[in-house]
Amino acid sequence: MELRKTGEDAYFAASNSEKGFFSYYRECFDAAHIQRVFAIKGGPGTGKSHFMRTVADRGRACGWHVEYVYCSSDADSLDGIILSKGDTAIALLDATAPHVYEPSRPGVREELIDLGAFWDRSQLLERVERIESLTRKKSEAYRRAYRYLHSEGQLLRIRDQLVSPYMKSQAIRAYAEKQMRDIPNGNLYGARPALVRSVGMRGEVIFDTYFASAQKSILLEDCYGSAQLFLEAIGELAVKKKLQIRVSHDPVFPDRLDGIFFTESRRAFVCVPRTVAPTECKRVSLRRFVQVGAMKPIRGKLLFAERMRKAMRAGALEALRDVQEAHFALEACYTSAMDFAAKERFTKNFCDVLFDLKK
Repeated sequence: MELRKTGEDAYFAASNSEKGFFSYYRECFDAAHIQRVFAIKGGPGTGKSHFMRTVADRGRACGWHVEYVYCSSDADSLDGIILSKGDTAIALLDATAPHVYEPSRPGVREELIDLGAFWDRSQLLERVERIESLTRKKSEAYRRAYRYLHSEGQLLRIRDQLVSPYMKSQAIRAYAEKQMRDIPNGNLYGARPALVRSVGMRGEVIFDTYFASAQKSILLEDCYGSAQLFLEAIGELAVKKKLQIRVSHDPVFPDRLDGIFFTESRRAFVCVPRTVAPTECKRVSLRRFVQVGAMKPIRGKLLFAERMRKAMRAGALEALRDVQEAHFALEACYTSAMDFAAKERFTKNFCDVLFDLKK
């Protein structure tokens, strides 16, 4: 597991989960404050991520704030960016499978960018058998990974069922209320998905965004799912107090939370392994809210379920490494067929027009 200190406003907007590929694209890119959306099409290796990175760099140089939305399968690659300056916000996103994005107001709000215009189709046709073979291998590896993750979800629910009688739910709720007392009420509730964790081709990756952005960050040390109950209570209180929040869903279990960031008070509650969390954040153990001493009758069942759950996660990560091998081989097929010089000229002109830099 890797903690990445990006120095950016970085997060994920999708995940490889027990339910398969799970996307928060609509919540992120169809937000009311975004006036323009550019949906980028093109195969693997056509430079979609590099295109967005270049636009982001040019935007920052012109005084725009940039949110970096990374790919849940490849944490080195961008799935999208959101640029904002004053009351203006513009989004660019990868609109290829599996995160297909269909414009709702094409030509008015959304525009398409086709990077396939810069590849030599004749070269791709020469490699059609290899492209088809690699595409099948990649799809098969993803299906295998999702089966493992689905099984992990079943095992987690077995654990929850076992520990439920030993959880001090009311005490957790009271503790959440205590933590929220000094946060003043807001004017309007709003929640935006911004995942800080991913399980993908590069293993398990955590962004330090919530920790780095917060004036006060609290690391929740989980005990048999108690952190989930705490974060649920925090989320309900955010609604009641009409606060603006970012919400991080567990990448494998979308129905669960692993972090909440309050944008106005800049306070963060995050549940990640303590071994990778920044040392300067406040650590809160939730063990006190679980009757651990009384769990002797179920301890053997818990140990077995946890051992099997870890095995399923290991199987999923192995399958995702097979995805990685096929994916980068596919990228090589397309990269060698691209006219990147023409693409870079297009990119420069796009930035000049977007940021009104034409002389």
